[in-house]
Amino acid sequence: MNYALKMMAVMLALGVLVLQGCQTTSTNEQSSNVSKKSFFQKSNQTAKKPKYAPYDWKPSDANSREIWFVNNYKRGSSLFNYSDCNWFYRYKGQVKNTFLRNGNVIVEKDLNNYVSQIVDVSFEPKDKLIFIEGLDGLSPSSYVKYEAKEGLKFIKVEFIYKYNGKEEISICDIHSKNFINRTKLQKIEIEEAKAKAKERIAKLNKFAPVLQAKKKETNNPVIKINSLPKKVDNLNLIIRGNVSDDSGVAIVLMQGEKVKVTSDGRFVGKIKLGYGLNKIKIQAEDINGNIAEKTIKIIREEYISEQMLADVDLPPKTKMRNPDALAVVIGVENYQYVPDATYAYNDAEVFREYLSETLGFKKQRIKIATNSKATQAELNKLLGSNGWLSRNIVKGKSDIVVYFSGHGIANSKDSNTGILPFDVDPNYAIGLPLKELYYNLSKMGAKSVTVYLDACFTGQTRDSKMLIADARPIIISLNKENIPSNITVFSASTGSQISGAIKEKEHGLFTYYLLKGMSGDADINKDKSIQMNELSRYVSKNVKDQAAINGREQTPELKGDKDRVLVQLN
Repeated sequence: MNYALKMMAVMLALGVLVLQGCQTTSTNEQSSNVSKKSFFQKSNQTAKKPKYAPYDWKPSDANSREIWFVNNYKRGSSLFNYSDCNWFYRYKGQVKNTFLRNGNVIVEKDLNNYVSQIVDVSFEPKDKLIFIEGLDGLSPSSYVKYEAKEGLKFIKVEFIYKYNGKEEISICDIHSKNFINRTKLQKIEIEEAKAKAKERIAKLNKFAPVLQAKKKETNNPVIKINSLPKKVDNLNLIIRGNVSDDSGVAIVLMQGEKVKVTSDGRFVGKIKLGYGLNKIKIQAEDINGNIAEKTIKIIREEYISEQMLADVDLPPKTKMRNPDALAVVIGVENYQYVPDATYAYNDAEVFREYLSETLGFKKQRIKIATNSKATQAELNKLLGSNGWLSRNIVKGKSDIVVYFSGHGIANSKDSNTGILPFDVDPNYAIGLPLKELYYNLSKMGAKSVTVYLDACFTGQTRDSKMLIADARPIIISLNKENIPSNITVFSASTGSQISGAIKEKEHGLFTYYLLKGMSGDADINKDKSIQMNELSRYVSKNVKDQAAINGREQTPELKGDKDRVLVQLN
């Protein structure tokens, strides 16, 4: 019994000890928890932002996003490939990579001073980049810093760098081991890259913590045309303008044809105009495929406006049809080596219309050569023995007309005379000799040949200026023996006379009355028919009278078939 009591006493004592131990443990654990809680509270209240912390770090992030460890990867590390980025950032021996407890990474790189502009920034996947700074402007900062989640495949930066005064473009993958070769761009590609960079910056705020995916620009280019007249009278038209665009101009078309464009958007193109209304379409496309279009309207008229026309400048239309007829019309007003032959260009242009509208010639069978186009070679090509006339004549059916308005020239030594082309210096040659012209024309087998010469052969201009400096006027008459019997020649003057102009009508004096006579004024007997003899009398009288008023002499001369009917009026 004593033994039983002793055992009960021992067990009771042990129970008390166990109970006391449990109470002590509970008290200590409670005390420990209180201390730990206080530590965390204190830690949250006093935590300082680490040197390499998330961009939006705050004290409450001390546990969830505090720094896990910092690893400075040295040059040559397998994590980053530097060979494609040596123009982008400097090698300073290391690149800072700060890994966060939540698995993100913060990377900082010092930029190379070769970088002049940031063109574009792209990254994949889009949800893995938390923030990036240093690339949010057109010009980069001195360093790039970004925070990324695990799984970011790449951050590619397209940039322009300067080296030895030249600009080139390159791509750096600052978050990839993929090697990307730099490619040299031509000047226009550099300009497009700059435009792309400016467009990117225009869409960003001054600071963009998170770069959004770049949207394709959709604005159309803007086309501006330099001022143009509404009406012109020439075949070719030069059109100049400018195209501007937010992204960069890729191509400019005029009537579907590509035209030359400078890097700043200026363009120029030449097109041919048809008579009447011309609608010219100009299109521009930018590098994003946006297209702008503009249509301009130009009217090509045969001559200047009616208000400025002389009374002979609009030829009367008749019912005459002469489908086999051929004509060569030459007018040289501006010469390469001698003074101008006043109004000769206007003479030729209007005479051509009389051939078509009044005498019934087909336009495609009339060749005209004026000013710089009326060269020695061109005249030989048209009038030579194997020239355009001789190749297109219908033997025995074709009426041939040759008209010349300009300077004649003569050689006093051998009495030869010629018509002066644009590019012949009369100090050395007489141009196209009349004797040779008449001979070639007479051998072509034409039904008739008529030559009109609004030129003199004294070596003087229509304004009495000498073609050759310090020379004296030459007195040479056109011998009848030099003109074959099957050719009719109607010339503006004889002997030492000057072939003058009539200023108020802007024509040579001879040509003005020649056209006025063809219009119907020469039909003295009113039989609706004008013979060469009638036309000669009318022209000679009026030219002689008008020249006398101007204090000089000029008498036109007709040699050849005087009875042939020239114009049949309606």
